[in-house]
Amino acid sequence: MISPSTSRAELPAPSAAALEQSAALAARIRAEIDSAGGWLEFARYMDLALYSPGLGYYSAGSTKLGAAGDFVTAPELSSTFGAVLAVSLDSELHALRADTLLELGAGSGALAAQLLAAFAKLGRDVHYLILEPSADLRQRQQTALRAFGERVQWLDALPQPPIKGVVIANEVLDALPVALFEKIGGGARARGVVRAGDGFRFGESRALPDVAAAVAALEVRLGRTLPDGYRSEVCLVLPAWLASLGASVACGSVLLVDYGLVRADHYHEQRTNGTFVCHYRHRVHDDPFLYPGLQDLTAWVDFSACAAAAAAAGFDVAGFTTQGHYLVGALAALPAVLAPALASPREQSVLKTLVLPGEMGERFKVLLLRKGVEGPALPGRDFRHRL
Repeated sequence: MISPSTSRAELPAPSAAALEQSAALAARIRAEIDSAGGWLEFARYMDLALYSPGLGYYSAGSTKLGAAGDFVTAPELSSTFGAVLAVSLDSELHALRADTLLELGAGSGALAAQLLAAFAKLGRDVHYLILEPSADLRQRQQTALRAFGERVQWLDALPQPPIKGVVIANEVLDALPVALFEKIGGGARARGVVRAGDGFRFGESRALPDVAAAVAALEVRLGRTLPDGYRSEVCLVLPAWLASLGASVACGSVLLVDYGLVRADHYHEQRTNGTFVCHYRHRVHDDPFLYPGLQDLTAWVDFSACAAAAAAAGFDVAGFTTQGHYLVGALAALPAVLAPALASPREQSVLKTLVLPGEMGERFKVLLLRKGVEGPALPGRDFRHRL
């Protein structure tokens, strides 16, 4: 795991109402552990903790994003971020001769608002679709985007028939449930969750065929065997997620922005505890069993695995770079009509957080996928050779 910066004792206590919600979710998870024979694979625990209807982190009503939540995303920090993305997305739409844009997991609605405002200045009338699995977040987005009226439409599932258009997903991949594994006796075993009174703890790891096969394939691609005692994570649902996305895009482009690493760095010999972390009230820690449903559980994206799964889903990997390189390259060509977003000293200061290597500039990556279309190069230095 990424080294936590906060101990459990330093974390603020939730409200009584929040604790009641967490207790209800914990009871639901305990029931599933019991029905599974007393041991639950971690990926399933993570899925329940994040997405259980009405109780999971992304399904309940707590504030998740911004100063009052648990973390912030780039659109909450900077309006320029959306303006820059709009230029790239506009270029993709121009190449497609299309006006349909689908955002996956629109969060607070901040990015959608920025994109729609920028598109208006660029003279593009966009049909903006949002696929948001969280009923609570969908309601907040509808409030935030009310001014844009019928230009915004919410979907309950990926579009069918497949669309001709562009897809944007900012900090979505990191929320996909991951299987935690450890190497024992030369093989990979899945880590699982057991009951500990009314709470939870890690139980004895078990040999599960899908996890063992995924780690064995990973080692083949790495060209080396991970040593005994090595712990990390693998996202088993990523290929299916991208296959579903590929089936919903007849012709178009997909822009993925998230924190992550290429395979060689993600599974580096010295990264012996993986990248999985928890976010609670802007603190980072490593206890996934603390306050189920009240904290974000996340792992860094393996962009090499993402690129391979995208290719299998029918996409071409058209560009890959760091967020810092992308923003610097794109800002240099920002149209004058969008330049006022950069005017304030605060905005210029925040941009340093998004661009500098020691901040978000290096940790976040930008991956461009295309199907049936050719377009301009992705701004920034091309790092596809590292995938």
